[in-house]
Amino acid sequence: MLYGPIILTSWLLAGPSLPMFIATLIVCIGMVSVLRHHFTQRTVALLAVMGLMVIQSIVIVLCIHFQLWQPSPHAGLNGTATWLARELFGLDFRLAEVGIPAAILVGVYIEFVRSRLNLSQAFPHMAFYDQTDDLAMTVKELATRAHIECPKVCLVDGGAPCAFTIRIKRKYAIAVSIGLLETFDEKEVQACLAHEIAHIKNRDFALRTLVTVARIALFAKVLSYFIETAFYRTRELLADRTAATLIGGPGPLISALTKLQEASSATETRRGNTVCFFDAKKAAWELLSKHPNLATRIRMLRDTDTS
Repeated sequence: MLYGPIILTSWLLAGPSLPMFIATLIVCIGMVSVLRHHFTQRTVALLAVMGLMVIQSIVIVLCIHFQLWQPSPHAGLNGTATWLARELFGLDFRLAEVGIPAAILVGVYIEFVRSRLNLSQAFPHMAFYDQTDDLAMTVKELATRAHIECPKVCLVDGGAPCAFTIRIKRKYAIAVSIGLLETFDEKEVQACLAHEIAHIKNRDFALRTLVTVARIALFAKVLSYFIETAFYRTRELLADRTAATLIGGPGPLISALTKLQEASSATETRRGNTVCFFDAKKAAWELLSKHPNLATRIRMLRDTDTS
């Protein structure tokens, strides 16, 4: 009697009701919930869930196109549930035929068009200026500690304190607002820059592109949206932890985040892969946010400091 609602719910979340897939999915989600402060392992678990969903969609398309397999009646299901399963399977096939090509096109655009733009083309509404010597020296020192190629640094004309990492002409660049330099002390500026360096060190641009492309392929699956936002939050927390390691402790980063919370009430900061944006939403809404709230970030940093 409940088979119909169960099949419908599982399809809305992840896809056709395949027992092996659902069981594996539950195991991966369980790993994500357990690995609260193991951000690398948590990333792997999230990628595994997303990967399973994408593979399932690709297999369905290939099987139907090449007539390798056709959905058979589900054993033990009543007539209504069997009909629902068949209908949803066909709908999943049609949606996959739309989502997968769209995802490929977006991936090609990001890699071969977007990443090749210069600053003025990528952000025409922003004014960029050359870096200062002190800023360049700080970034170079942090890049050396992180064992990565030193990214370019530039200033953004803006009073709101923010810093963000961008990829231009297939190279990484860190943009720092004039407001950040005027608001923060030297150690806090270093902490913000360390967070951005951490994103580069942790290869977050490539991983974020991978997850975004997968979510586009799975645009009709509700679970994919929650996985994407959970992935972004996990990488932000990992970047915080990596930054704390690079600067020798979480104190300056906690101080910078606290100041940013105060500044965010009066000014608008840029949303993106940046230490300078976080969501002050209630816990109920955090599942829909790509950035963890301030309390979560500070608590994690303090736990790192005492561990």
